[in-house]
Amino acid sequence: MRDLMGRTGDGSEISGRALAREVGVPHGTIEGLLNGTTATQPAEVARKICRVIGVDVGCLWAETGRKVPDEKPAEASEAAA
Repeated sequence: MRDLMGRTGDGSEISGRALAREVGVPHGTIEGLLNGTTATQPAEVARKICRVIGVDVGCLWAETGRKVPDEKPAEASEAAA
């Protein structure tokens, strides 16, 4: 992330404080990501960080969780009735 902050999508550099301000998070959040004490952020924050830096979310984070809700199998819903 530090390397990407050194040359954002528009070719400029952004500091941790400026990134935090643009994203709307405390400076400590960005510092934690940069020094490794924090590994992840909520999806909304991750997307904002990537938008400001100018990269796709997948460049910094692997999305987790299901993309669609898990549907109950027919047997389970029938047994509950």
